[in-house]
Amino acid sequence: MAGRHRYHLDQDGHSITVLHDARRRRAEVWVDGKTVAVAPTPRHHATVLEGEIPALPPRRIVVRIGHPDDVGDVPLCVLETGGEHYLMPHIALTPQEREPAERTPPARTPGELLARWRARRRHRRSDHRTR
Repeated sequence: MAGRHRYHLDQDGHSITVLHDARRRRAEVWVDGKTVAVAPTPRHHATVLEGEIPALPPRRIVVRIGHPDDVGDVPLCVLETGGEHYLMPHIALTPQEREPAERTPPARTPGELLARWRARRRHRRSDHRTR
């Protein structure tokens, strides 16, 4: 998932989205669909973007995008507003980037587990006898 990342958080009635494009080395902060901050991203350091939420009175926000530890990792994004820190969740940009849902294992009864164990044991015994 290296390359482009999107983070989104609904905060105090405002939609805050961060777009981080590591390939183009650019980051943007959108509040309610409007760009409020743009900054180039350094290669090996955290990116800091400052902007305002258009409210009465306007509130200052600071977004920090960390540098990932490994090449395939997703960097962490933190929103700071009013002295509070909020971790912004990573949102997939395309359906292909979404993680596949984990399969739920089928329900097993004690009888099924015992029958499976006995079948494996019989199979192992028959393998040893034929050698």
